[in-house]
Amino acid sequence: MTRTKKIGAKKKMKRTNGKIRTLSELMDLQIAFQRVVLNMQGESLITLPVDSTKWFSYHMNAMTEEMGEVLKADKRWKTHRNEKYDRCEKLDEIADVFITAMNIAIFSNYTAEELEEAIAGKVKQNLKRIRGAYGSNNS
Repeated sequence: MTRTKKIGAKKKMKRTNGKIRTLSELMDLQIAFQRVVLNMQGESLITLPVDSTKWFSYHMNAMTEEMGEVLKADKRWKTHRNEKYDRCEKLDEIADVFITAMNIAIFSNYTAEELEEAIAGKVKQNLKRIRGAYGSNNS
């Protein structure tokens, strides 16, 4: 199966005030980062995104660790010893979870466009379900 939207090595990103604004731009940066990692591992000939069970498995395991770090940054969910809450650390760890999710998509051979469509579709589906469950049409 051929992919029509492989990310080019020198693709330019559109930015507003120097800030990244889209999932596609974030994925482009993460693909560039993963190229460096792959090069360091002697796997520089891989075109990203790619279907790689080796790297998919690695990032699935990393996701478990990253989610645990979110919980460590905010222990208010615990019934005892629950004073710790570091808002900045929690945000940083949530960013790591998101980055790891992008890595899982990259090594599952999904493009940013496919991921955007899947996320948008799932959010709409969840909204439709919750509105149906509660009989509400409110936004």
